[in-house]
Amino acid sequence: MTNIPRVSLEDSLYVLQLARETALAQNRQAQAQRMQPVVDEMRTLVTSTAPSTSTPPSTGMMGQADFKTLLNVSQARLNQPTTADSTTATLERNRLIGAMAEAQMSELEIARQFSMTREEVQLVLNVQQKNKSFAGEKIR
Repeated sequence: MTNIPRVSLEDSLYVLQLARETALAQNRQAQAQRMQPVVDEMRTLVTSTAPSTSTPPSTGMMGQADFKTLLNVSQARLNQPTTADSTTATLERNRLIGAMAEAQMSELEIARQFSMTREEVQLVLNVQQKNKSFAGEKIR
């Protein structure tokens, strides 16, 4: 397993989590339950390959205590087992991503904070932008 890049393991974990959440959203609980042990095992692999070096001290917004507290709470929720409330957790994560972008954080910084790909962050931000545009048209 040491030859597999960490980012590949993380991406695989995200695909598995997405497949499980899709099964839940489509009311296929049995399939979602069968996938849970696979998701848990992949999560274990991802966390066991975490780099052992300490991260450099953060500066700017990412170094602020309030931001770190918010980030720690968010990450703690992401590390909890996925339940039927995963949609709520995903919506909350997406709101945080939007807030970070509005606070002028780069897509790369946001992706690193949530252990996501930059493309996932871009997708979330694009959907939020389209929702805002749609809401603006609806009001007129």
